[in-house]
Amino acid sequence: MIISLLVYIILIYDNPIIHPNAGEILTTCFLFSNLIPIITIIVLLRYGIISDLDASIRKQRIMPLSLGVLYAAIGFIVLTLQNADAIVRGLMFCFITNTVIIILITRYWKISIHAMGVAGLIAALWVNGGQSPLIMGFILVLVASARVVLKAHNISQVIVGSFLGMILTYIQLHLIFI
Repeated sequence: MIISLLVYIILIYDNPIIHPNAGEILTTCFLFSNLIPIITIIVLLRYGIISDLDASIRKQRIMPLSLGVLYAAIGFIVLTLQNADAIVRGLMFCFITNTVIIILITRYWKISIHAMGVAGLIAALWVNGGQSPLIMGFILVLVASARVVLKAHNISQVIVGSFLGMILTYIQLHLIFI
């Protein structure tokens, strides 16, 4: 989740013309893609709805993911009302649609949400003109490897998550927002 905040900072402030409401837009991104989801996970953990911070039991992932879709949808609406740049709104939109796809897959198979999320963020940076594929690829490999080493996922789950995150985000941003 912290990586998404860094990506939003880059998307908002790495422009020749910085949006006049950049601080408000960043606050919206932080609230709906970081703070509220983190608080939700802590509350769900405290009440025993999920067994650990990663919601590692496949069936326990549906509720936090569904709430994540709701939060991202509200964030997208607020960003639209704030006239945020297309790429910023687009990334929040991708959080909605990619999470819905994760929910559908999770009903049958445990896909790596971490790998899918990081790969999606990399695709957004790439669409925005980020030309550091080695650094971005290294970060993705680190995250994917960590998920396997921690035995949270197997290799196929992180590979599929990585490809889906990158491809879906890239396509959505190009077809709908750029």
